[in-house]
Amino acid sequence: MIRDLLDLELLRTFVLAADLKSFTKTADRVFRTQSAITLQMQRLEEITGHKLFIKQGRTWELTNSGDLLLGYARELLEINNKALQALAQVSVTGQVRLGMRIDFSEKILALALERFNLLHSLIQLEIIIDREEVLMQKLDSGKLDLVVTFGKHVPENAISVGKVPLRWIGNRDESIALREPLPLLLFEAPCVFREIAIETLQKMNLSWHPVLTASSLAGIWAATQVGLGITIRTEIGLPSDCIVLFPSSNLPVLPEISIFILKQSKSSSVVIESFITILCNVLQEQLNEISNKK
Repeated sequence: MIRDLLDLELLRTFVLAADLKSFTKTADRVFRTQSAITLQMQRLEEITGHKLFIKQGRTWELTNSGDLLLGYARELLEINNKALQALAQVSVTGQVRLGMRIDFSEKILALALERFNLLHSLIQLEIIIDREEVLMQKLDSGKLDLVVTFGKHVPENAISVGKVPLRWIGNRDESIALREPLPLLLFEAPCVFREIAIETLQKMNLSWHPVLTASSLAGIWAATQVGLGITIRTEIGLPSDCIVLFPSSNLPVLPEISIFILKQSKSSSVVIESFITILCNVLQEQLNEISNKK
C-alpha cells in the first residue's frame, strides 16, 4: 500500500543508484556519504512498500518492483524538467553530439529527437550512426558526447538502460533453420553479436558456416530477407519482412544483451543530461514493448 507521495529527490538518487549499481559510486557522484544514500533508498522503500534493491556480489541490482519503479521514476523526473524549463522560459543554446548503432537509428532516434526538440529547439544536434569501434574512437577523442550501444556487460560508469533478449532472425521460410550446417549471416569482426552467435553454437557442438560476412546491417537484413541464411540480433529495428525464429534443437537459446549509454568524461551540460534522460525513457519504452510481446 502506498503511504506517501513520491519524493523527486529520492527518485533522482534512486535512478542514479540503479544506473551505477553501487551506493558508493552514487554517493561520490552526489557528494554525500554512502550511509546517506542507504537511508534515502530505505525511505523510498518505506514509501512504496516494496524492496527495491538486492545485493548481488559487489553490485546492487533492482528487484522486480525496483525495475518497475525505474521507468516511472525516469518519466516523473523528465516531466519535472519539462515543467521547470517551460516556466523558466529560458532559451538554452549549445550542442549535443550523439553516436549510436544503426539498430537504434529509426524508431528510437526519431522519438528521442522529437521529445528533445520540444524542450530544446535551439540546440544544435550532431548524429553519427556507425559501428561500435568507430563510435568508441570518436567518443574517446572527444568528437562525441554520448554513445548508445550494446554489450555483454555494462562498463563501469556507463548508464545502464536494461537488457534485451537476443534472437535468431530469418525470413518467412522457417525451414532455413533446419539446414546443416547452419547458414549464418554475420558482421565482420569485431562484433559482439558475431561473438555470441559463434560461442553459443560451439557450446552446443552445432555445425555452422558463414554464408555472408557484411560490414553493414543493411547487408545483413538484405541477405536475411531473401533467405540466404539466418542472423542474430535483437527485435529493436527488426524489418517487417523478417521474423524471430524460436529456439529448437538446431537453434539454441540465446542470452540477453545489455543496452547502455556512454558519456564522454569532459561532456557535461544541462542539455546533455536532458538528452540522456530522454534516451533512457525511449529505450525503456521499447524494451517494455518487446517484453510485452512474450
